[in-house]
Amino acid sequence: MPDYAPWLAVNALSPEAGAYELLTAARQDLTTQTATLDERPAALRVVSATPEFLDGVGHELVIQVESKEHSTEVRLSEDVVRATAYGDGAHGVTPLVLLAYALQKDPFGLGWRPRRVGHAELPSVTAMTYYSRLHRSTTSSTQVEEYLEAGRDVVVIGDHGCGKSALVANAAEKRLDEGDGVVWLNLTDPADGPESIMLALLEQEGSRSGRYLVVLENLHANLPSLNEMFACVTRLRADFKLNVQVLASSWKSAAHILARGEPTRDLRQVLAEGRWLVSQLLVDSGVDEANWRTIRRLAQGDAHIALTAIDLYGGSLAVPTEADLEEFYTRQVTSDDQREVLYRLACLGVLELQMATREAGSLRAALGQLRDDGLVYQIDGAYLIGSRRRAQLVMNYARRQWDADRRWKSPERNVWLHLQRGGERLMQATLGRLDQLVSPDTARTDTLHLLSTWETLIRLGRSMRRRSAEDPSWGDNLGAAVFAASALSQLNHVDSWREIADKVRVRWTYNAPDCKLPEPVGGVTADYEDFVKIQQSMAEEDGVLGAAPHLAGMRADEVDTGRMYRSWVLGLLLGFEGSAPAAYQDQKRIDLLIKVAREAQEDDGNFYPARVPWVTARVVLGLCQANLRMDHPVVRDACNWLQQQVSEGGPFDNWWRSGTGTWNRDEATTAMCLSALVRAGVPMRPEMETAHAWLLGREREWATAGREIDMAQALEATLLYTGAANGTREHLKTLFQRIAIERRSPTLLPTAPEERLRIPFVAAQLADIVWRIVQLESLKLFGDVINQGRPEPSELTEAAVVPETVVPSSVGAALTKRYLRAWQKGCEQIEGTIRERIAKRDGPMRTPAVEKVINEQLGYRARLTELTGQLDENADRELLEQIDALGRRVCGVAWPDLPWPDLGTDTGS
Repeated sequence: MPDYAPWLAVNALSPEAGAYELLTAARQDLTTQTATLDERPAALRVVSATPEFLDGVGHELVIQVESKEHSTEVRLSEDVVRATAYGDGAHGVTPLVLLAYALQKDPFGLGWRPRRVGHAELPSVTAMTYYSRLHRSTTSSTQVEEYLEAGRDVVVIGDHGCGKSALVANAAEKRLDEGDGVVWLNLTDPADGPESIMLALLEQEGSRSGRYLVVLENLHANLPSLNEMFACVTRLRADFKLNVQVLASSWKSAAHILARGEPTRDLRQVLAEGRWLVSQLLVDSGVDEANWRTIRRLAQGDAHIALTAIDLYGGSLAVPTEADLEEFYTRQVTSDDQREVLYRLACLGVLELQMATREAGSLRAALGQLRDDGLVYQIDGAYLIGSRRRAQLVMNYARRQWDADRRWKSPERNVWLHLQRGGERLMQATLGRLDQLVSPDTARTDTLHLLSTWETLIRLGRSMRRRSAEDPSWGDNLGAAVFAASALSQLNHVDSWREIADKVRVRWTYNAPDCKLPEPVGGVTADYEDFVKIQQSMAEEDGVLGAAPHLAGMRADEVDTGRMYRSWVLGLLLGFEGSAPAAYQDQKRIDLLIKVAREAQEDDGNFYPARVPWVTARVVLGLCQANLRMDHPVVRDACNWLQQQVSEGGPFDNWWRSGTGTWNRDEATTAMCLSALVRAGVPMRPEMETAHAWLLGREREWATAGREIDMAQALEATLLYTGAANGTREHLKTLFQRIAIERRSPTLLPTAPEERLRIPFVAAQLADIVWRIVQLESLKLFGDVINQGRPEPSELTEAAVVPETVVPSSVGAALTKRYLRAWQKGCEQIEGTIRERIAKRDGPMRTPAVEKVINEQLGYRARLTELTGQLDENADRELLEQIDALGRRVCGVAWPDLPWPDLGTDTGS
């Protein structure tokens, strides 16, 4: 593509230039660029561009665009040209790109801003050469050619590595040889869309045959864009009388979606099967026929792997092993930068994601070297590693050979950070895929509504950003400010977080050597008044209870309101600083707050007052946001107190009572306490299961209109506790609908004491819940692909899962605190593994095989709950052996060698 300089004439104007002068300059820029195409007329050509003034509309640039058969008129307003030429984020939006936008029907809505448009270009010569090597004439390729020749649109479907791209490339190359125009989009780049098609037809030479082929590779990668894509094709056929056909490739599941009756998507489906292509490659290879079966087993239906194996065989006359493939795909990689970036690309590759060149940053040199060595490819402005099977091999090798101590982020975390950095369009594309596809083979019967809820959340975030800009202190209400900051940070409004932080950080101090709790600067904050009302609510509760003391033995008139409020503030500030965006995180503040928490904690583990367990839960949640867990004494003691029965001086009585009457009711308090325990890494125990069952049984209460705070907390607790999204979806949809209405028409409910916190608190909870569901659904969508190569115990023989272990002949004295903590952490590992496995499989589409695995994992969880309920300092040999056996069965090779008391002297405490 020519490297056009954008808006030369427009940028030469002074900022005060008038509308007519601006549009005249825009016409000059546009005609200058299109003039370079006169020697090779494009499919769509600019005939004229004229500034006009219309009453009630203002100045517009009227542009006449024609094809060989037809012409149409588009208009660019002064505002649109200014937004493109001068606006933020307009980098790369040239006059032709803007014209491509204008050729879409009604593209410039209110608040339109330009964004990057992907260039629809053919794969490189290197890529096309490789596709030619891989392609073979099969029944599938014959079908594609016949359908195209008959004028039909076609979608090639199949498993990864089956040769879909090679088949499509072969068909496109034939059409090019016949004089057709070809526009190629790879939808893994979310910037590729209808504007890309229009831009290509404005830039590329018109076809000699009068036919055009639009290639849409990887349709499944950006389902939300499909309506616009096919509408664009329809517009080219209707308005410009162009002979346009579509040739697409996709997963099988997305093909089912395309066949759901859309009149513009009459795509003929052709199945490409990797096993047949592998067979063809072997027939042509010269490999000894006795070795074909071994190569087929090695390739697992991936023709790319088979071709590599054939190449390696030709060099040594020996069939390579999986280890040989791993070595080959990581050859000559020695520097840490190259190793890390290859690993990151592999993590993305197993989910068919790519790294845009703009993401490369400081790793660009390493990527360039890897590309030159043939270990990665650069296609359409992105780096990729190849087929998913190849990515799996590289990822497994990198984790095993280069990152044994796990310095690098996990594959799931790498993918997650990529989605967060990728921007709104990449997130929408990913959510659209999660919404509709269970797996590459299966479409969902009912959508998850993730995309619609995400878009509602985005709008809510923008609304909160505007509100925060008016008053970053949120009316001097610390709770509202902190929860708003959390939501804004999660929704990438980092500048808004900083503005709130500037207010919060000067309003509270906690750096004095003798500081017991955070102190307000300049008098109490506005939400202190809420705690005065809380004490009144406590007194009303005492009146209902009569003479009987409250469960915690503390009456309302005995509560120090200021101390209770500042204890709650401690939890808020811990969470605020602990979850700060990386650029603004201040470890010194976090350390000071942890020190204050250590000083403020009561002897039995609670945070004042014992009557109100949600204060302790808030501090635990804050400590967890500061990356502390059960191995930290402050967290451990607080969690142990939360689990203590009322009869033993604790707050638990099958659920947690609020202690504050109608303020933070029992349902919200139970949800908070349960969330705090799970986040802190407490092993699942019967008490937690009882509390969760009670919470679910109270659904009619927390789902009532006006109790959105309670509802958000209940949904979060359920999601955390079960590790599955099934029980939250319908309620999540309801909650979003209510908040959307509230955003448009704010109301204050006198019956809801926490009213001033409602919108920011629920927004923060929703952002966290949606992120978590996306993570869970991402894992489920791709099943075990991302962790392939790590065998699961249920798939292995018992001998492989439970290796021979020398168990001590006797267990001596009681477990010391250090040993007990080690066994407790082992139980946490078992629970985490079970929860992850259930999350990856749980969903609306359950096969008998999936049901079997889930039931097996639930059985393991029930057994773990039974065992951990007995684990204390007096645990006997039999109990430890049972936990050890369960750990080896569930965790396999990841299960650690835990300390047995008689294997030495443990003086730890």
